[in-house]
Amino acid sequence: MSEKKNELEDILKSLDLVNCDKKSTKLLRGYMDLLFRWHEKNNILSTRDRGYFIQRDLFDSLSMMEHLPIGDLLDIGTGAGIPGMLISFFRPDANITLLDRRENAIRFLEHAKLKLSLNNVSIIKSDVKKMNIQKTTDAVLIKNFSNKIISKLSFEDKLIYIIKMIREHVLGTPPIYMLTGSIALSMDNQSEEFRRNSKSKFSVKKIDTPYFDTNRYMLVIEHD
Repeated sequence: MSEKKNELEDILKSLDLVNCDKKSTKLLRGYMDLLFRWHEKNNILSTRDRGYFIQRDLFDSLSMMEHLPIGDLLDIGTGAGIPGMLISFFRPDANITLLDRRENAIRFLEHAKLKLSLNNVSIIKSDVKKMNIQKTTDAVLIKNFSNKIISKLSFEDKLIYIIKMIREHVLGTPPIYMLTGSIALSMDNQSEEFRRNSKSKFSVKKIDTPYFDTNRYMLVIEHD
């Protein structure tokens, strides 16, 4: 356990979060304890390896923060609160909404919110196609979101689907921040039809990781 504690501290240090409010790191440690205890019985994660979780999910999620605007966030398909709940520990002044359709995920999120006394987190149980977000949000977060429809689509068609879905069901036109792999680099060669259909402009931000050979990328989608 002490080895994992040191690993967590190393990640916070690498992200310039080691000197943040002690309450934030306490919340993070409490969340991880709750998460892995829940996972033992309810299988909410893709791994039982805390070290892998810290290096991949935690590092990727907290790495997003430097690129996100200040303000309220909506995390779609949040699962166990990754990245939305993780980010909420370090942005106590932001209202962060976590949305997922799965009962297991929602029960865990409500359990964690209660146990950790998170006043800046709201939880919505809804399918993304039926969501109706009528409060202003400054950014929409998407990490590893998928469903039966988009899993069969090309990357460009997947983006069109996600963009239209969010524009139809979320108030306003907030920017979308999507954590993905190197396929995001394909946005440098967009087709004319894609640009016309998406009605969006794209930028890509690289997230360097010291733990894996492959890096992650954040695709930023803004209404054009």
